[in-house]
Amino acid sequence: MPKLQSNGLVPDTVINDVPGGSPPRLTPTRLVLLSVFIDLIGFGIVLPLLPSYASLFQASDFAIGLLVASYSLMQFLLAPLWGRLSDRIGRRPVLLIGLSGSALSYLLFAVAGSYWVLLASRVTAGAMGATVNVAQAYLADLSEEKDRARSMGMLGAAFGLGFVVGPALAGIAARFGLAAPGIVAASLTAMNLVLAWRWLPETRATPAGPARKGKAPHWSRAITGFAAMALSTLGFTVMYVVFPLELERSMGLARHQSAYFFVLLGLVSAIVQGVFIGRLVERFGERRLIGAGSWLLALGFFGMPYAFAAGTSALAAIAVGMVAVAIGQGMISPSATSYVSRMAPAEEQGRTLGLLLSVGAVARIAGPIMAGALAHAGGARLAFQGAMACAALSGLSPVVFRERD
Repeated sequence: MPKLQSNGLVPDTVINDVPGGSPPRLTPTRLVLLSVFIDLIGFGIVLPLLPSYASLFQASDFAIGLLVASYSLMQFLLAPLWGRLSDRIGRRPVLLIGLSGSALSYLLFAVAGSYWVLLASRVTAGAMGATVNVAQAYLADLSEEKDRARSMGMLGAAFGLGFVVGPALAGIAARFGLAAPGIVAASLTAMNLVLAWRWLPETRATPAGPARKGKAPHWSRAITGFAAMALSTLGFTVMYVVFPLELERSMGLARHQSAYFFVLLGLVSAIVQGVFIGRLVERFGERRLIGAGSWLLALGFFGMPYAFAAGTSALAAIAVGMVAVAIGQGMISPSATSYVSRMAPAEEQGRTLGLLLSVGAVARIAGPIMAGALAHAGGARLAFQGAMACAALSGLSPVVFRERD
């Protein structure tokens, strides 16, 4: 294992003294980013196929909604517990457990012969989905406070790129039978598990002791990040619920054609997070970027109804709106994550970032319900206006909670 620094952390240097050697230029940071990237490829393979697979078992609309929501529901319940466990026993074992659970969930997806097995696969994936928040805590352990946003931005870029590659692989794998996408996802995750098991070091010399009972990790200081993450995610879900339907209704585009806009969204967001966010935070700070990103997100939502009504220029206008949304969300997410991480003590990074992921999971559960209800009541325009209101409230959070920080 690599030698530890005096502060108890693994230095982010090339891993050479690990049994079996290592690939060239492999550092703990690069390895955990690669792990998240591969993990999200698997997630992106399965997610777009859920509604069509459930339909094969004559699942109702409610059952399909439950299937999609079950992952976030389990993350909401268990992400803080996985984070706290990683504080107590270390990041490495919890990451390995999470990857093992993901591989199992994809195997269940591949062999599912009924709706209930399909549901069990998503419950397992959500329950064992410790990868993202523990990876965040892992990078927080490795990075200095001044570099925290850059690390979270790189993680967000890995997340976004994995989610771009995953659906593309799903389309290719699906040509080889119903089980093929699940088998591909399980195989990638198994490879990921072996990679992490062989070369991923622990980040702390001595894992933290039990969390202090009843002691909240500086919530009054971190509330800006929690509020921004919850509100921006709540509004952002309109893009997955209403946007594809409006493309089909207003533009006559097939459902699969909306994927091109989501590829654009993922790529722009990944570039913002992976290339620019570190320098932007260094110059302006997380709080200002949370505010600026939120208002840009609100502007994108505000313009969407007008973009759909732009006639022959509609597709170009929609693309411009999508870029605004992608840049805004790409600024908010790593800035809020970095801010919350910096406000938490070192021994509670896993717990705190698990709670942040849990907050996002609640928003991803409630958001589609809100977007669907608004669209039913007043069409896509009202749904986008609701999303704009959520983003605007997120933009106000650095001002409203200024005194508490």
